[in-house]
Amino acid sequence: MSWLVKGGISKLSELGIDADKDWNVRGISNIKELALGMQLGDIFQRGGSGILETLAPGLISYELTSRGPGHEVEWSAPPGG
Repeated sequence: MSWLVKGGISKLSELGIDADKDWNVRGISNIKELALGMQLGDIFQRGGSGILETLAPGLISYELTSRGPGHEVEWSAPPGG
């Protein structure tokens, strides 16, 4: 018997997740605030300090670009214009 059925929940969509709690310094501390402030097209990324932050959509035709391990992703013009 699954945990969902034992908990009185029959669908995964009925599951309530409390993301606003202390996870003993495991980095899940500002998800609620980020989610409330998100706009259509926003994505999450882990910033340089290890904290989740919102990355707004880039300009039309820009590409989500990695500068390599240990760096944040960014929106950049495609190579070659």
